[in-house]
Amino acid sequence: MLTPAKRAAIAALVWVCGASVATAQIVVLSARGPSAAAFPPGAVLAPARVITLRAGDQLEILDAAGSHALSGPATITAGQITTGTKVAALQEIFRRANANRPGIAAVRGFTLDEGKPAPPAEVPPLWRLDVVAWQQAEPSDAHNFCVVRGHAPVLTRSGGGDGRLVIYQDGGKSSRTLAWPAGSRDLVWPSDLAYSDGQLFTLNLDAAGATQVRWRTIAPDASSLTELASALLDNGCYDQLDTLQSQVAAK
Repeated sequence: MLTPAKRAAIAALVWVCGASVATAQIVVLSARGPSAAAFPPGAVLAPARVITLRAGDQLEILDAAGSHALSGPATITAGQITTGTKVAALQEIFRRANANRPGIAAVRGFTLDEGKPAPPAEVPPLWRLDVVAWQQAEPSDAHNFCVVRGHAPVLTRSGGGDGRLVIYQDGGKSSRTLAWPAGSRDLVWPSDLAYSDGQLFTLNLDAAGATQVRWRTIAPDASSLTELASALLDNGCYDQLDTLQSQVAAK
């Protein structure tokens, strides 16, 4: 049962995480033992704060990955706690994704860029769908690709001359042909071509073979990488999870 002190602590964490992913801190839920007075419930611990616990100390803290208990004697910085718990939470999400995914999908070669999506010209690579890669890897299978709600999907390619992209919808009953100018890496989804969450489209760039994408929309307010990974998993966006996992492993 949540006590008033714990409710206040959770509210503090929500505020901290919502303010900035990069500066997310931890909040004290409860403390018992000789050092309890140094950790009042609801206190926000900065990442650089050194936590020193003596024998008999019990400290319960909350971060973006959940609640955790620390026991003394121990000396650790608050930042080490949040890093460890976030990595553990991410690893569990990746494990679930690998166990649940329908078949094997290739890593698309994107890199992770934290934060909210920027305008189309500056869209982080995680949110760009590489059409050529999708055509080359399992083109007959429909894959989900997540788009942040309120932002248009963005297609990308590594290079090439003047291109011609055909977009089929309604099960192939109607199509739209778009010119992809030479030297243009990205192509923003047409503003007059509406799509809804879960809607399937077929893409064919330069008549190289059709590939299918099912757009899934996710909320724009993820306050941590763990929340972002969870949203990708819940929507079956396994290719983007591959990207996220590769980037986390490289850090």
